Amino acid sequence: MKKLLLILPLLLRICYAQLPAIDSLKQELMVVKRQPKGFATDTLQCNILTAVMKAYVDVDIDSASHYNQQLMALSEKPGLEKHLLYAYQYAGYLYQVRGDYHQSIRFHYKALPVAEKLGEYTRMAASYGWLAHAYTSLKEFDKAAKFCEQGLSLLRKHPDSYVQASILNVQGAIYRQQGKLKQALKVNMELYELARKDGHMWYEAQGLHAIGWVYKEMNDMPQALEYFGNALALARKTRSVDLEGSILLNISNLYFRQSKWKESLAYCNIALETARRVGNSSIEAEAFETLYKIFKQIKRPAEALRSYESFVQLKDSLSKEKTDHRIESLKAQYDNVQKTSELQKKQVELLDNQRTRNGLFIGIVSVLVIASVLFWNNSRLQAKNELINGQKALLEIAREELADVNKTLETRVEERTEELLVANLELLRKNNEIKEALFKGQTIERKRVAIELHDNLSSLLSAVNMTMQHIDPKNLSESEQSVYENVRYLVRNAYAEVRNISHNILPPELEKDGLVMTLASLVGKLNQNSPLQFSLMISDLDDRLPVEIEFNVYSIVFELINNVIKHAQASVVTISLRRTDSGVDIAVTDDGIGMAKSQEKRGVGLQNIQTRLESLGGTFTNSAPIGKGTRVAIEIPIETISFNGNPLNS
Repeated sequence: MKKLLLILPLLLRICYAQLPAIDSLKQELMVVKRQPKGFATDTLQCNILTAVMKAYVDVDIDSASHYNQQLMALSEKPGLEKHLLYAYQYAGYLYQVRGDYHQSIRFHYKALPVAEKLGEYTRMAASYGWLAHAYTSLKEFDKAAKFCEQGLSLLRKHPDSYVQASILNVQGAIYRQQGKLKQALKVNMELYELARKDGHMWYEAQGLHAIGWVYKEMNDMPQALEYFGNALALARKTRSVDLEGSILLNISNLYFRQSKWKESLAYCNIALETARRVGNSSIEAEAFETLYKIFKQIKRPAEALRSYESFVQLKDSLSKEKTDHRIESLKAQYDNVQKTSELQKKQVELLDNQRTRNGLFIGIVSVLVIASVLFWNNSRLQAKNELINGQKALLEIAREELADVNKTLETRVEERTEELLVANLELLRKNNEIKEALFKGQTIERKRVAIELHDNLSSLLSAVNMTMQHIDPKNLSESEQSVYENVRYLVRNAYAEVRNISHNILPPELEKDGLVMTLASLVGKLNQNSPLQFSLMISDLDDRLPVEIEFNVYSIVFELINNVIKHAQASVVTISLRRTDSGVDIAVTDDGIGMAKSQEKRGVGLQNIQTRLESLGGTFTNSAPIGKGTRVAIEIPIETISFNGNPLNS
């Protein structure tokens, strides 16, 4: 665990180191664009565009998509089909990263016939793998499994370990999501061994990641954490931000399952920042969803609400992006119409200039021809203008639709926000009612047990003691007299112990006078009857705490005092209670033999304290101060929120 936490400060990306290389490639691209047009220039330009696109993928996905579109447009020329194939497949990959799986499927289907025409069978297998990946993300597992089998079948005739690793990765994910964990583990182990043998570091990291994921589903948390840690180290070496973000999210979810909220929150925040740096909306949305669940668990409703709103906005952004694409398409059609009209005007002017160079007769004929052409062109221009006006109307309608969508989205967010707030507050009220009812029940039961101990068992022991007093020890032998005295001593001790237990189960002064007075009374009694010296320090506890908190604090302090008396061999004990903005801090410090020598004896008592703290959401720290002795520090949260001006404790 400590080794894994040491990795966190090293996770800041070094993407800035890539920027000079990207700038250099962009300068080369500008130089090539100024060179004379031709096949060689186009080929060189395609190679540079590919390099820029790949360099941007871990820095800025939007920039990578921009250069991918340039590559796609340029490689549509004859002779550049291999570059077009690569552009289609890379476009599918970028849409996959963005979470737009339908667009990813569209581009890989466009890539398949190009790859088949070129005889690029390994590239065909790669597209089969990416199609399987997209359908897996859409939960269409039958289609995904079919494409995996097609890809692996093609690779048996045309082997390529890298493409095989990509398809095995998807196949393992299909088995895992279908709950076939043994098959998933077998495939992922095969993926890891293949990638490690052939030096595919990215898939080696992904193989470890996938194995850890399966162990997480098997609830084998130590194994899962070990594989995730190794995968994270390899992912950092490959500088794959997307893989790193996915691993961080899985580690966060692993700690979430174990109710380790601090660790889960830390890893989730790192995954969110990692996704934001490269614009990976898919991981970013998943991180916000995880943050919402964490904040809901640790009773931070405001932050849970903000995280949920961000998740909803990211989830709905895909439909907005499609609307933007539609508007851009209409604008491009409008620009094309304008360019066509300008070209026709220039052609008319050129025709007029050429005709006027001939003789007078030819000039008259030319004037008639030009008039006819102008009339014809005017008719066409009118039609074009009508088309332009229609396109403008469509553009305006699209803008109005977009405005309506935005308004609807805002309304939906407000409604969901209000629903979530009301639901959280209702849940908080219900929890408080349940806690109050449970505490009342426990209090009644403790009173009953205390009365039973005091009235029945104490009376019984008193009767035994009185009965024994009728025995004349003078009539007993020396050994019998010794036994007689031991029995009387044990009966007296048992009677005193029963009285102490019946009193401490539910001290009457705790309900009447409160925690501070009860602890002061307890410490006073201890200082009279015990060789240990007890001191009590109270800070900022002028007002009483909730009844269930006071009872649990008293029980915890009493248990810690018993541990010190029985095991610590101490002479001085200090008890401190402090009210903070968020709850209550408790500390019990002694100068005894220390934690290492007495921890085995203290096991049961500390487990009882830990059980109480789990029900209160508190934390427990056991440490050794400088010198000797033991210090136990406890923090119990008492969160207070308000609704319609009324305070609610949780």
